[in-house]
Amino acid sequence: MGGGRFSNEAYEQLRNSKGYQNKSREEIFTARNIDPEMDPSKALVRESRDSEEHPESVSIIVGLDVTGSMGFVPELIVKEALPDLIGSLMEAGIEDPQVLFMGLGDFVYDSAPLQVGQFESSAELLDRWLTRVYLEGGGGGNNQEGYNLAHLFAARHTAIDCWEKRKQKGFLFTIGDEPVFKELPAEIIRKYTCTNEASTISTEAIIKEAQEKYNVYHIHLEHNDWSKKEIRKGNWKELLGENFIELPDYRKVAKRIAEVVIQNHKPYIGSSTEKTTNTDVENML
Repeated sequence: MGGGRFSNEAYEQLRNSKGYQNKSREEIFTARNIDPEMDPSKALVRESRDSEEHPESVSIIVGLDVTGSMGFVPELIVKEALPDLIGSLMEAGIEDPQVLFMGLGDFVYDSAPLQVGQFESSAELLDRWLTRVYLEGGGGGNNQEGYNLAHLFAARHTAIDCWEKRKQKGFLFTIGDEPVFKELPAEIIRKYTCTNEASTISTEAIIKEAQEKYNVYHIHLEHNDWSKKEIRKGNWKELLGENFIELPDYRKVAKRIAEVVIQNHKPYIGSSTEKTTNTDVENML
């Protein structure tokens, strides 16, 4: 996957043709159950590969909390924020970003706590997978979500050329407003991935596994008074250190992702298209 090339003009044309600005969240995200193509139990691997069109792919996973309190984030990205993410990266010299969108929920209460798209580059295909996400609107009263399912899938079910060919780590972002479960039970791993054998693993351990080939971040959105409370932040700081990002303005989430990638992506030394990514990031964004 990952064909095509993003442009702000193509995105604007797509957005206008679909009339997103005049549609409600429910009119854009029409799925009422998980899309079969996004079912992780049927996805052995998601690939982010180099090609003639994208010779130096950079793999980026964006895991979106789709429980009741967080549906506004996918809506924001679809309606206006894709250029803040993809366009900003390309303007900064990261010309071959490939983004995979995930839907994340509560694996105790929800029917679809993990949904996985494909790594894509074009406005049309990014929009296709993002709008297929089922905004289940669930979650329970347990003050934790299954963000660690993203770490599991990234670690064990993705293959990315930026790491395999160039030892450049990809980027994995989860976005939400709650703590993460402390572990992934074996039965949950078997249920939501295409594996028959599994052992319970702690969240700390699965994050470390994902960190072998990804720079791992969690963005905690302080979008209301409740989400600002320390109890809602759990032990993210302990798990991720400086890679735990608290963001008061949710409208800047896509731009913040781009900023992190620009600041931390290490150019391939042998590249003929090597560009500095340490210039004034604020000016770029």
